[in-house]
Amino acid sequence: MASKPDFIIVPGAWHSPESFKPTSDLLEKAGYTIHGVTHASFGASPPLQNFDPDVQVIRDVVNKVLSSGKDVVMVYHSYGSVPGSEALVEYMKDLETGNKKDGWGKIQRLVFCCSFILPEGGSLMSRLQFKDLPWFIVNGDEILPDTPGEIFYNDLSASAAAPYIAALKPHSYKTFSSQPSVAPWKVIPSTYIVCENDLAIPLPAQEGMLEMAHQMAPTSFDVIERCSASHSPFISQPEWLSEKLIKAAGGGG
Repeated sequence: MASKPDFIIVPGAWHSPESFKPTSDLLEKAGYTIHGVTHASFGASPPLQNFDPDVQVIRDVVNKVLSSGKDVVMVYHSYGSVPGSEALVEYMKDLETGNKKDGWGKIQRLVFCCSFILPEGGSLMSRLQFKDLPWFIVNGDEILPDTPGEIFYNDLSASAAAPYIAALKPHSYKTFSSQPSVAPWKVIPSTYIVCENDLAIPLPAQEGMLEMAHQMAPTSFDVIERCSASHSPFISQPEWLSEKLIKAAGGGG
């Protein structure tokens, strides 16, 4: 029996991998190894001027796991898909040329959890039509979320959301203008987790990105899963999400 792939979790802006703990714990209990990425932009001082340091952190984790011979499922949340896509530039080149490194694993699937789908040369700000959202608090090159309880955790009680809100750190605003040069979702099998009560990336925006993706690459996002969660199903619906992630890893469900 083939060994289980490892999960690499790339969180969104303002968040660390610790926010995924309710889901990560269930995956580990099911026998999976989890690698959480802490963005260089997470509380960076001074703030980053682009997403390059985030890209490098993710690339280092990906290369370390693949070079160990393990297969990988990438899990992107929100902003995490932006540097997460660019981190796969070399992997994409190897796919195109057929130059798979001896002894290396492969990326089995990408999972976009209420995450941004960008074409080559796109940016998070371009998806927002270059307008700050009403809940953005921009202070120079730093950005924080206003009302995070409502925007990120509207399906949690105030007491349950409180520790997650306290753990948020400023994000580097200029990373939102960085542009991935590759769109790995076009060629690597991908799953999209639609969160119907997400107020950070509302349902019409998620569905609009999926429509764009299917127009550009008809075979992309061959699996679409839907739930009633807010922007953070890894906290509010960990059992459901872990089941879908295990399915994405080829474990059924």
